[in-house]
Amino acid sequence: KCDYRLVVDNLMDLTHETFVHGSSIGQRAVAEAPFVATHGDRVATVTRWMENIDAPPFWAGQIRHARGYEGKVDRWQICRYTPPSHVMIEVGVALAGHGGYEAPKDKKVYSIVVDFITPETETSMWYFWGMARNFRAQDKALTAQIREGQGKIFAEDLEMLERQQANLTRWPE
Repeated sequence: KCDYRLVVDNLMDLTHETFVHGSSIGQRAVAEAPFVATHGDRVATVTRWMENIDAPPFWAGQIRHARGYEGKVDRWQICRYTPPSHVMIEVGVALAGHGGYEAPKDKKVYSIVVDFITPETETSMWYFWGMARNFRAQDKALTAQIREGQGKIFAEDLEMLERQQANLTRWPE
């Protein structure tokens, strides 16, 4: 129950992970790392690179189980917005010092998340998403665990977005 553009903002600026998703994908490093915003004729992109950091809980667990690694990581977030309402996000971590995003596949874990936001009214929308990952793809239990975790993350976003919309409706100026 919010303007679809609030969701686009949410997905393009992952700084909010630090404050809204601290128990899963968020961490102080996200808010502290600089980002670069670029755009072309049809796509706007926001990238953020974090080197030699501790992984947040979700990513620490994934790289430990998929690669047997515990330690510092290089983390990335690449958000691509294609108007009017599609966002694709590449996120992941690699063993620190192995090239980050460009690291060999056996040194990293990552996901691609596709988000489709469809306006319904001026203050409501439909949200559809999908996720592909490069680690333990055949592990059905992990898929169920990630789906459940994403549900909790989306519930945190939902509360924040609906409160933002309520404030905008109450104080439109």
